[in-house]
Amino acid sequence: MQISDALSPARQDLKAGGHWSNSWLVLGLVLLPATFLMAIDKQAMVVMAPLIQNSLGCSLGQITNIISAYSFTYALCQLPAGWVCRRLGAARTYALACLFWSLALLSTAFASTIAELILCRAPLGIGQAPDWTAALITVQQRFRPIHRSSVIAILLAALSFGAVIGAPLSVFLMTSLSWRLCFAIYGTVGILLFGILLSYSRSGAEPSAPQNGTALTEPFALSRLYTIGSAYFCLMGVEGFFLALFPLYLRNTFHLNMSHVGWYVSASYFVILLSKLFGGFASDMLLRVGLSQWHARVPLGIAGLGGGTAFLAVALLTSSSAAMLPLALIAAAFLGLGQVSIWSCVQEFGGASTARVSSWTQFLGNLSIAVVPLAMSWSVTFLGNWWLADGILVFLGGAGIVALACVRGPVRA
Repeated sequence: MQISDALSPARQDLKAGGHWSNSWLVLGLVLLPATFLMAIDKQAMVVMAPLIQNSLGCSLGQITNIISAYSFTYALCQLPAGWVCRRLGAARTYALACLFWSLALLSTAFASTIAELILCRAPLGIGQAPDWTAALITVQQRFRPIHRSSVIAILLAALSFGAVIGAPLSVFLMTSLSWRLCFAIYGTVGILLFGILLSYSRSGAEPSAPQNGTALTEPFALSRLYTIGSAYFCLMGVEGFFLALFPLYLRNTFHLNMSHVGWYVSASYFVILLSKLFGGFASDMLLRVGLSQWHARVPLGIAGLGGGTAFLAVALLTSSSAAMLPLALIAAAFLGLGQVSIWSCVQEFGGASTARVSSWTQFLGNLSIAVVPLAMSWSVTFLGNWWLADGILVFLGGAGIVALACVRGPVRA
């Protein structure tokens, strides 16, 4: 089956969508704002936690429970996210999810007890859970294969950019106004975004999902559920060092002041952002010059996982901060390439089962971010060094490479 033939039904479906038939307009007004705003909020609660703790007089354990309420529901609700997107459609799911989490943010501004904050944060995770799956389905429906990896890279970069500016923006709003008004502002912006998403969902511009002639119960199709998901679990386990342990590592090992730690952490996010953009455009360029979808997507991920793991493993065993920091940034750059590759595989090879593969992959990735840094931190606590933690990273990197190498494209009719 030729690519142009496979896409022709989707193009016909888009004719009735009016101005929403422009795929790049959908990217700019739907996908990017939703992805960016949700990424900002993920940083906001962590940054405002000390002030909320003082305001409500809660303990460290209690404020951790408030933060965990979101993380738990967000990870758990990744599993039904694919089913919801298939049932309601990506456009309608986007709109309803945005309304749900915007109301949860607004209600957070009025919470006055620990229990009320937990009740507000838990629905926020539920509302945000379908976002990425709906985004992947929209990209698959609307963009040609030679553009999909670039679009995925742009969306991943929006996530990283939200992480880069989310902390300083939230600090500014919190110190200038209050933490309650900060949540209220984010929730109000979400309501405005819901208006745009509602217009999009009611336009009838959502094309039918492409079919690839395979069902998820077919052996090779089922293998993609495990190989891609396992690779992402391993990748996010390695990248979880930057997401959870990097500030603590810099502070405790090299005794850097918090100002320097903040700059280095932001630099790692920025490097990952640039790497995602480069990887996406490079992958699509390889597809344009005639390489198969597998060769244009998978080897990039293998290189990203291998390079990221190797440089990070060496960095953690380096005693000099002047040598460790450049090695860590190089590792972050490689890991960004790996993310683009894996999500390109999800939306390229998932076919009619993209929603299910995406939700499963998201669940495993979030589970890894929670579990792997915890295991690494406990190993350092017990042993007093990073040798076992380093071994965990090397094992995950090797296992992820094997899983990616086993990914196979869909069997087409």
